[in-house]
Amino acid sequence: MPALPWTTGPYQPDDDATVHVLASMLPLRRYGDVVRFLRWTAKIRKQLVTAEGCAGYSLDARVLRKTFYTLSAWSDAEAMNRFVRSGPHAAMLGDMAGRLGEATFVESGTKGSALPLDWAAAKQRIADRRASGA
Repeated sequence: MPALPWTTGPYQPDDDATVHVLASMLPLRRYGDVVRFLRWTAKIRKQLVTAEGCAGYSLDARVLRKTFYTLSAWSDAEAMNRFVRSGPHAAMLGDMAGRLGEATFVESGTKGSALPLDWAAAKQRIADRRASGA
């Protein structure tokens, strides 16, 4: 399954504004949890459409590998954290607890002019984080 195209969120940063970026790799433990995760993904994508501070997002689902990559940009870390702790995303965290393998999260910053974000660069940051063990 190819990566879903970048979807612009409700927050539209100026080109010179700094945005908060989150790249993640979420491996599932079992193939039996893939459909469950995809259902949550659909709900969370609906939540993102109106998420305050969301500049954009994308998903790269590697279904046969049971691994999902997320990439999103936010007005700031606080807006991202509010999203994570609310609505379907918060419910998903509880439901998927114990179903994920070793997840990797990488936060960084970039300028609004860099949107939409680049998958190759995001995956390299994830690979570097995993290699460093941090």
